[in-house]
Amino acid sequence: MKNKKGGHAMTANTLEGFRQNKYTNFEAEIQAIRQYLKDHNVTATMCAVALDIYRPNLCRHKATLEKAGLLIETHKAACKETGWPANYLTTNPELIKELKKGEKK
Repeated sequence: MKNKKGGHAMTANTLEGFRQNKYTNFEAEIQAIRQYLKDHNVTATMCAVALDIYRPNLCRHKATLEKAGLLIETHKAACKETGWPANYLTTNPELIKELKKGEKK
């Protein structure tokens, strides 16, 4: 089915497929971010470049993981991608536990 501009019109089936893929991609992105940040202490931009994830999506996932207590900012330093000061992130459970223990003191 084509629309007036010559492109394909979105049907209910393609719309549902789009929503399903979008959700699946977000879940896959979150898992990739968790795994990458478990082994690497990097900024959000550095992670987005390494994983080829749209940076605003990564920031949304970062907020979700922070609320769940699965991600923490370790320190602030110059980002190796942008050169600007930025927070370095981790999802490493041992490092999170250690950093949270240090905050309580």
